Amino acid sequence: MTDIIPRPFDGQPLGDTLSGDLGAGSPAHAWHFHGRLDAIAGTLLSGWVLSTASPHAPVALRVAAGRAEATILPDREAPALSRLLGQPVRCRFAVDLAALFPGVDLTGLPVSVRVAESGQLLENAPQTVAGPRAVVAHVDRMEGQRILGWAVNTQDEGEAVEVEVLVDGHPIARIVANQQRRDLLARFTTCDHGFESAVPGLSGTELSLRDRRSGAVVFGPIPIVLDEVRASRSGALADRLDGLAALLEEIRTDLPRQRRLAAYPIADYAAYHREHGAETAGRRARLAPRAAALGQDGPLFSVVMPVCDPPLWMLAEAIESVRRQLYGRWELCIADDASRSDAVRALLRDESARDSRIRVSFAAARQGVCAATNRAIGLAGGDYVAFLDHDDRLSFDALLRMAEAIGESRAPVLYSDEDRIAPDGRHVDPALKPDLDPELLQSVNHVCHLLVVKRALLGELGGLRPGFEGVQDHDLVLRLLERVGAAGIRHVPRVLYHWRINPSSLSGQGGNDAAILDGIGRCVREHLARLGRRATVTADLETFRASGGLFHARVRPALPCPAPMVSIVVPTKDAVDLVRDCVGSLLSRTVYPNFEVVLVDHDSAEPQSRPFFNTLARDPRVRVADFHGPFNWAAINNAAAAGCRGDVLCFLNNDIVVTEPDWLSEMVGRLAQPGVGAVGAKLLYPNGTVQHAGVVLGAGGTADHAFAGLPGDAPGHLGQAILPRTVSAVTGACLVTSRTAFQAVGGFDMVHLPVAYADVDYCLKIQQAGLRVLWTPYARLLHLETQTRGADDTAEKAARLAVEAGRLRARWGGLSADPFYNPHFEPLGPTYGLLRPQPD
Repeated sequence: MTDIIPRPFDGQPLGDTLSGDLGAGSPAHAWHFHGRLDAIAGTLLSGWVLSTASPHAPVALRVAAGRAEATILPDREAPALSRLLGQPVRCRFAVDLAALFPGVDLTGLPVSVRVAESGQLLENAPQTVAGPRAVVAHVDRMEGQRILGWAVNTQDEGEAVEVEVLVDGHPIARIVANQQRRDLLARFTTCDHGFESAVPGLSGTELSLRDRRSGAVVFGPIPIVLDEVRASRSGALADRLDGLAALLEEIRTDLPRQRRLAAYPIADYAAYHREHGAETAGRRARLAPRAAALGQDGPLFSVVMPVCDPPLWMLAEAIESVRRQLYGRWELCIADDASRSDAVRALLRDESARDSRIRVSFAAARQGVCAATNRAIGLAGGDYVAFLDHDDRLSFDALLRMAEAIGESRAPVLYSDEDRIAPDGRHVDPALKPDLDPELLQSVNHVCHLLVVKRALLGELGGLRPGFEGVQDHDLVLRLLERVGAAGIRHVPRVLYHWRINPSSLSGQGGNDAAILDGIGRCVREHLARLGRRATVTADLETFRASGGLFHARVRPALPCPAPMVSIVVPTKDAVDLVRDCVGSLLSRTVYPNFEVVLVDHDSAEPQSRPFFNTLARDPRVRVADFHGPFNWAAINNAAAAGCRGDVLCFLNNDIVVTEPDWLSEMVGRLAQPGVGAVGAKLLYPNGTVQHAGVVLGAGGTADHAFAGLPGDAPGHLGQAILPRTVSAVTGACLVTSRTAFQAVGGFDMVHLPVAYADVDYCLKIQQAGLRVLWTPYARLLHLETQTRGADDTAEKAARLAVEAGRLRARWGGLSADPFYNPHFEPLGPTYGLLRPQPD
C-alpha cells in the first residue's frame, strides 16, 4: 500500500499545473527524476517515479486534486524498471483519491502529481477525474420484430454503447448503438449513436434497455405495442413529416454553432489529445478486432531505430511503444552507433534476449545517423520499413493504421501526422499535415514522421545518403518522390508519431541551424537538378529566425527565356481612385519585362471615368476595352481574355495595389513549372494581415480563404502561410494562368457562377485536367477587397451567394474533403484554428 502523508487543505491554490516547466525555479537536478502518471481508473491513481541519482530511495510526490493536496511515498515494486536496472526497485504508486481527499467531490477536477522536492510535473499529468458513467438511451418505435432507437455515453460520445434488450426483466438481445442519426446533433456533438435491429421473439409486456458495461437500466420500462406503426398511418405520418422538416431546419441553422462549441482551439491541443488521441482501454478494445481481422494477411513491418546514447528511460519507452502495438506483425531492428553508455548497450541486449522480434547490431566505431540507419535497414526482413528515432514513441495504433492504409491503396510510401511530447509529458505542437505536396516539399519536409517505405524500394534507392546528416529524411523523401510520384506517397491523417522534446536533441535545442539550412538547400538543389529544372535555391536564415525556427529553403524558379507576354485584365465600373492606384502601381512598380494592362470598362457612369481611363491608355502598355450589360464577373473576364495578346493571363481586381516589384516574375516563374495550371498570390489587407493565402474547400460550408486575419509575416501552421504550396483553389482577385489552359477548360462559368465562386470552379477544372494550382507568398500585394462591387451584405446578395454556393457544391460533390487541408481541422470555424475529434 502506498504510504500517504496527509496535508490539510489550507484554501490556497497550487498554481498553474499546466505550466509545463519543471517547477518554478527548478534546480539543475530536476532532470534526475523521471516518472509518469499512468492512469486514473475511477478514483484510483497509479504511476511511477524514480530518482536516477538514488533509485532505491522513495521519492515523495505531491498529489493535487483541484485545490486540495497531499503527499505520498511510492512503495510498490515496478517489474519493468527492475528489469531495466537489473535489481528490484519500489517506485510505483496506487492510491484511491476518494480516500486521500475524503469529502471532496472529485468529478471533473484536474489531478496533478509533482515531485515534492523539485516541483517537476510527472509525464501525462494533469488528468481529470471522470464522473460516474452516464448513458442515456431511447427506443423510438417498434416495428414487428425490429426496434429503433439510440444510446449515448454523455461522458465519451466516441464510445459505441452496447445495450441489452430486456423483456419483462430478462435479457433477450444485445445491440451496439453505432449508426448515424443526424437528428441527434440537436442534443449531442456527434451522431453515430443510433440502432435499428431485429429482435427475434420480441413479445411480452414491457421492454427496457440496460447498459451492458455498468449494468444500469438506461431506458424503460415501456409497454410492448407491436402494431403501433400501423395505427392511424396517414395522419401520424403527415405530423411526423412536418416535425421532421422543422427539426432538419433547426439542425441546419444550429449545426455550425454546435460544431464550433464541440471543437478544441489548436492552442488547447494537449486537452484534445488527452480526450481523443491518448491510449485508453476503451480505444484498445474498439480497435483490437480490426487488428485481429488483418491476421497474417497484413504486411510485416520492420521498425528501424538508430541508437546513440539516448536517455535510458526514453530508449526503454521507445522500444515499449513498439511492443505495445495493437498490430502484431512487426520486428524491431536496432543499430547502435557505438553508444558510450554501458547501460544503453545492456538494455539493448536485454530487450533482444527477451523478444525474438527485436534484433540489435552494435558498431565498434561511430559512423553517423545515416550509416546507422542503413545498418538497421540491413537487419530488416519485412515488407515495409518504418522509421523511429531512439527517444520518440509510436502511438499504440500506428502500425494498425498503416497496415489498413496499405490494404486500401498498396501505396509504396506512407506518412502520418505527428506531435511532440513536452518535458512534463503533455502532447503539444501537432503537425497536422496536408496530402503530399511536391511544391511545399521543395521548401520544407512536411512528411517527416511517421514515414513508412516499402523495403524493396528503399533497397533500390540505397537507403539514406551519408553526408546528409541532419536532413537525411528530407533528402530521402525527395528521392522517393522522384521514383514513385506524388500519387505513390499516401498521407494517413492520424497522429501516429510522438516526437519527444529532448533537451539534448535537435527537437529540444537549436543545434547548428546554419548547417541544417545549408543541408536543406543542398538536397533541394540536387533534387531540382535531377528533375532538370532551373531554379535558384538558397538557405533562408532570416525567415528561419523570424518564424521561430522553421527549417526551410527558398526556391526561385527561373523565368522562361524569353519571358512570355502577360495580359493583366482589370475590370472596373467607375472607381477612378482605385484604378489610379491599381494601374499606376502596375506600371511604376512591376519589373516584369513583358506585359500589357487590359482595363475593362463595365458601363462606367461617372463623367470623369472614361476620360481618366483614356489618359491611362496613353501608355502603350495599357488598353481600354468595353463590356456592357448586367454585372457578371465571369463573363467580363472571359470577354476580355478573348481579346488579350498575351500567352499568360493575369486576372486582377481593381482594388489591388502592387507593393513589391517582382510579384509578377514570381508568379510567372511558378506557372512555367511542368504541370502547373494556375498561380495565386498572397494578398494583404491595408492593416498588414492576410486576406488571401489560398482557398480551402469546405471551409465555411463551401470554400474560404486560408489564414485570413493572420499577421502578414506569421508562419501559420507548418509554415504554410509563408511557403509556396499546392492548393485546391486561389482567388480570382489575383490569378495567373496560361491562355492554353484557360481555353482548354472553357474559361470561367458565366452561366451558373456569374458573380461568386467562378474562380474556385476554374481551379477545380484545372485540376480535373491534370494540372496543379499553386499559391506563392513571394508575390505580395495589397487588397482593399470588394471596394467596387461591395460586400454580400444585403438579403438579395446573400440569396444569390447561397444559390451559387449550392451550384458549386452540387457540381463538385459537396467540397467536403480538401486534400491540402487536414481533416483534424474543423471547417466550420477559422481555418487552421479549431480541432474536431476524428472517429476511430
